[in-house]
Amino acid sequence: MGNDVKYSRPASGSTLYPMLVREGAVAVVRRGLPFSALDEVAATLGLGRLALAEVIGLPSTTLARRRKAGTLTADESDRLVRVARLTSLAHEMMVGNDQAARRWLKDPHELFGGESPLERASTEAGGREVEQLIGRLRDGIFS
Repeated sequence: MGNDVKYSRPASGSTLYPMLVREGAVAVVRRGLPFSALDEVAATLGLGRLALAEVIGLPSTTLARRRKAGTLTADESDRLVRVARLTSLAHEMMVGNDQAARRWLKDPHELFGGESPLERASTEAGGREVEQLIGRLRDGIFS
């Protein structure tokens, strides 16, 4: 994908927007996102906190510690940004239809060996595959 990628702008006051723009995203991730960003992405996806934590590789015991601390680590923040980016791209692909974007991200797809795009995105390599597929679908390339 080129540099012309535009992400849907989250609601005002959102902690997600800085994660989705290239300028400043690295600093935000390195500092560690606020724990509330996890809840915000989960709500956007229509997922529970535990389900999203599983996607980003955050065990429930660690999740409880992060909640208490109020901040995610840089690595956890980076993985959350990956999911937020894919969520925004799916939303854009579905022309702003939140329900269709959520369904597309959560439903199993043959192209991912029966995994959902969210399951596939549990790794950086898988996240890139999902992003590439969204780009192909957006550009009308279906093979």
